Order: sequence, then C-alpha cells, then structure tokens
Amino acid sequence: MEIEASIRLTTRVYNFLSGLGLPVSPVEFSQAVYVIGMTAPRDHEALKRAVIPIMARNREQYTLLHQIFDFLRAASGDWDKLGEMAGLQHIDPRLLRETAPTIAKFIDWASHPELFYRRLQELYTDMQTRYQDRMLNSGYLLLSDALELDRTGQELVVLGKALELAGWCPEDIRAVTAVIENVLAFVRRALSEFIMNASKVTGLTAALHSQEPKSGEKELWNIPLSFLSKKDIITINSIIRRMALRFRDDVRRRQYGIITKDVSIRRTFRLNAGRDTLIQLGYGKIKKLESPLVVLCDISGSMRNYARFFMQFISVVKDTFKKLRVFVFVSGLEDVTRLVKTKPGEELIDRIFADYREARSYTDYGNVFRQFTAHHLGSITSKTRLLIIGDGRTNYQYPGDEELEMLKKRVKDILWFTPDEQYSWYTGDSEMNLYSRFTDELFVVRTLGELQTALQSLLTV
Repeated sequence: MEIEASIRLTTRVYNFLSGLGLPVSPVEFSQAVYVIGMTAPRDHEALKRAVIPIMARNREQYTLLHQIFDFLRAASGDWDKLGEMAGLQHIDPRLLRETAPTIAKFIDWASHPELFYRRLQELYTDMQTRYQDRMLNSGYLLLSDALELDRTGQELVVLGKALELAGWCPEDIRAVTAVIENVLAFVRRALSEFIMNASKVTGLTAALHSQEPKSGEKELWNIPLSFLSKKDIITINSIIRRMALRFRDDVRRRQYGIITKDVSIRRTFRLNAGRDTLIQLGYGKIKKLESPLVVLCDISGSMRNYARFFMQFISVVKDTFKKLRVFVFVSGLEDVTRLVKTKPGEELIDRIFADYREARSYTDYGNVFRQFTAHHLGSITSKTRLLIIGDGRTNYQYPGDEELEMLKKRVKDILWFTPDEQYSWYTGDSEMNLYSRFTDELFVVRTLGELQTALQSLLTV
C-alpha cells in the first residue's frame, strides 16, 4: 500500500468523522500522517494498526474506526472502478446536464467521491438535528429524497430519446443506459452503507460520557490495554489468572510429560477447602524453571494497566521459577519480591501503589539502572534472565545505556516488553531505539493477545 494512498484514506476517515461531529483533533490526525510516513504500512491492516491507536480516544472509537476504515476503503475502490466505466465519456456533457441533471450530478461524483460524501454529511447532519430519532429508521428515504434519486428513472427515458435524436444507435443507447443504471445502483448501495456508519458515529458522539457497554472476552483480546474501563479490568483479571494457570501447566507438561500423573490429591483438597467445586489442582512436587528471573517493572501512570496485569500474572506463576526477584520503579527502584510472593494478584498492585512513595513521580530509567547495578548486581548471574517492562520514555534524562550494556554482559539474556510500537521509538523522549541494541528479545505488548505471546517467551530455555 503506497504512502500517498494511506494518507488519502486516513484523510477521508478524518473528514468523515469530523463532518459527523466525532472529535478527532487536528493534532491526532497530524500524528497519524507522520506515523504513515515513518512506517510506510504494507497493507490496509498494517495501516489500521499504525494510526487507529493514535486517533481513537476510547474503546468504542477504536472499534468504530476499524469499521470506518474498512467502509471507506471499499467505497473508494468501488468509486475508482465506477469512474472507469466506458461509454459515459462519449455523451455530450451539455446534453446530459440539460436532459438528466440529477444523473449528471451522480456521474460527476463518480470522479469526485469526496464531494458525494461531503454532501451526504451535510444533509445527514442537518436532518439529524431536525428529525433526530427518525433518522434511525427513515434515514435512507430522507437522504434519497434530498438527493432526488426518484427522478433518475424519468431522466433515463428523456436521455435515451435525446441520444436517439442525436444519432445514437439503439445498441449504444442500451449500453450507456446500463452503465448509468449501474452508477445509480452503486449510489443507492453507498447511501445505505453511509447511513449505517453515520448512525454509529452519531450514536457514539451522543454517548461519549455514558456508561460503557458490556463486552465479551473475545473483543477484549485486541483492544489496547490503556483503553480498558474499570469493568473491563475486572474481566481481564480473570483472563490473566487463567492464562497464568495455563502457563504453569505448560511448564509442568514440558518437565513431566503427562500433567495429571503429578497431581497430589491431598494438596488439591487443601487448596480448594471451603469451595463448592474443584477449581485448582495441587501438585505433589514442583520442578521449577532453571533460569532465575529478575523483573524490572515500570509502574508510572502510562504503564499502570500493563504493570497491573503483569503483576497479576507473576503472582500466580511465581512458584514455577527456581529463583525470582521483582523490582518496580518510576524515578527510583523498589524491591517488591516479598509482596509478590505473599499477596494475591487482586491485592498486589494496590499494595505496591500504596507503599511505593514515588509512584506518581517522573520516570528516570538512568537512575533506576544506576541503582540496580550499584546495589543488586549480586542478584544476577550468567544464568539469570532479566525482564524489563516499560515504555522506555526517560523524560529527556540520562537513559542509563552504559549500565544496561554492563547488565547485558552479566546475564543470560535481556527481554523487554513495551507498549509503544516501533514508529514511536524515534519520537519525543523515547529511548527504545537505543535500548533495543542491548535486548535479546523485544516485544511490543499493547493488547492482551500480544501479552500472552510475549509471556510465552519466558518458557524458552
């Protein structure tokens, strides 16, 4: 997909939403265009992944933008094909305007579809104000009347007679008539699709501050974690717990083969005492992952949801590691290993934010890496895996690359989970492009699905 085509489609989406009252700021649009130039998306899906997180402000907008991008892309392609229809260019433009002015208008729109959608937006916005709820059921009829679509049948008859008088043979007249009918059929379909998408936009605009609707778990897997509501977070917590339990099972399958042969009946009943059903199996012995794991987790404001879900995960799988150390940081480093090992996931993140004095300060990666190398080098060996969870944004302070390079030489490998996609590593105060030089595996983790993929990297030997 060419950069110019990507920018053109994104511009159409921006104009479409703006014309119907959905607040997408010029700054967000400019950032989206900048990202297109930086990343040069290969296809339509890559374009959506690059720009929708920038233009969307919440989960509903995120879903809606996917639909609008798909709609306008399909519509643009159809309009391009429509403009290439043979035969129309042979009609005298003056004759067409005199005998069939409505048809002439639609044929002009075939070459300039943006004018068609702009006119539809003007009509729709005006009628939404006047008719309100009627637009949901009668929007198509109201717009088709405003566009005078009902006049085109009579105009076709008049145009045919005018072409006959101009010396056209019957076969050519029938061919041109068929082309015009295709144009009109396409306009009707485009109008119907516009109504459906416009009603979603205006419905969202009217409910920007309303209570968020319920969503299924499947939908949550592809929504950026930073867009989640409080209700979504509760649902995600249960998903994370199941994910963690599957992770533990995967560890034991790899080590024992058939997992059920190591279940301890006594331990199982003890773990589930007081519950109506058995929900967690107990194992007689736990062989742990050999490589010690040290975690450095950014818990600043922009990382709060990511930190919350990772801590929920690590609190469940902590027993699968032979040795585990967990640190959180913003401007300074704090060892929370004891909390991770003693508190359940539901309480862990709340305790961390309550106990950590600098949780709301500015991130300082350089100071964090300096503290770790000065006070905690004894916690790592050549077998240690170092996992860093953070967006790599340093607030324009020293990035600590010298200390990170030192750590890379002392540990088995360095893994990094970041919510920022690669195009943003070169913007603002991000140092991810620098940090990527010292990591063995770097995962972009924006959604629950991407988090699951990244966590599987901890299973590698």
